Amino acid sequence: MTSVLVGVDGSDGSRRAAVFARDVARAFDARLTMLHVIEPHPTETMGGLDDSHKHWYEAQMRRATELLAELATELHATDAERAIEMGHASDVICREAEERGADLIVVGRNGHRLGPRLMPGSVGTYVSAAATRSVAIVR
Repeated sequence: MTSVLVGVDGSDGSRRAAVFARDVARAFDARLTMLHVIEPHPTETMGGLDDSHKHWYEAQMRRATELLAELATELHATDAERAIEMGHASDVICREAEERGADLIVVGRNGHRLGPRLMPGSVGTYVSAAATRSVAIVR
């Protein structure tokens, strides 16, 4: 194993997933990538971005950058790669794992997704079904 990718959103579940991913990466002396996905703005239309959308995305980017820096420090994993992408989390996680050649994808069981906790179609469920890489879902 040479590469581990973990999806993080700031939730307790994703923090536990990040700890697990860090431990696996260290055990195998593998590269660790922490990925945060900014979901599309809830009211985004097919047209261009207006100023309110731009400000919203800028705020999301600042929050994501701070989250990844904080998490890297908290985990004593300052050498971990930090990536921020935009799109639907499950699709982006699968794509990024493929592009980065990740041997393992790690996600938390529960994240910051709206809806019931066991909602069908959750990120972990989708990633485990769609990914071409091994997936660990951390409780």
